[in-house]
Amino acid sequence: MNRCQPGLSTRKTHSTMKIDPLLEEAFVAACVMTAIGAAVAFFYWVLTDLSPWPYVVLCEVAALGFGIVLLALSSPKRYR
Repeated sequence: MNRCQPGLSTRKTHSTMKIDPLLEEAFVAACVMTAIGAAVAFFYWVLTDLSPWPYVVLCEVAALGFGIVLLALSSPKRYR
């Protein structure tokens, strides 16, 4: 039988952490740019039957930084 004192059963046992909105948008932008880069490399490989390494992959790594910044800064602002 589980006995607990009155008032202890309503106490929160976990804490919620809020992420900074800009960091959240940067994370989403990084995921989107990674998915776009993987799709471009895959379609390059399928259509040309050539390995996308090193030219396509290295260019995508350079473009990843620019894409993350552009997507994170141009996204709609959400205020909490």
